[in-house]
Order: sequence, then structure tokens, then C-alpha cells
Amino acid sequence: MTPKLNDELRQAVRSHPGQVVRLQDDETNKVYFLIEESQAGQFYEYWLRPELQKGFDAADRGELGEWDPERIKAEGRRRLADQSSDP
Repeated sequence: MTPKLNDELRQAVRSHPGQVVRLQDDETNKVYFLIEESQAGQFYEYWLRPELQKGFDAADRGELGEWDPERIKAEGRRRLADQSSDP
């Protein structure tokens, strides 16, 4: 299911053409970003490139951890569970 924009969101998108629209859930206070699908690649690159660089820099400094896929998956599951239980 793809949720539809309501009038308030539609106006926010129209008043910020080509920009990211910041949304906040008034129940959870979590913040979300609304972007046009065609801009998703640019947004991911904007966020992803610096995160990858942090990892490359750590590797260059010799800060490497042991490759343990099971531990990594368990940590991911724990983080997801923590997010689901947040109010």
C-alpha cells in the first residue's frame, strides 16, 4: 500500500519544490523526510558517502573488527527491536 498525500503534506511539498520536506510525528516525535522519488539517489549519496568515508578512514587507521555475520545480524535485529519498542 502506498499512502497518499493529504492537503497539508501536498502544500508542504509545493512550497518547497525540489527540496526535502521534514515531517514530525506528533505521537512519537520521530522525524521523517519526504523527498521526490527521482531525488532519492542524490539524497542517499548525500547521506551515504560521508558514512562510507568514516568506515574507510577507520580501516586506514587499522580499526577493523572481526567479520562475524551472525553477530552483525544479531545486532541488527536488536536495533530493530529497540526501534519497535520506542514510544
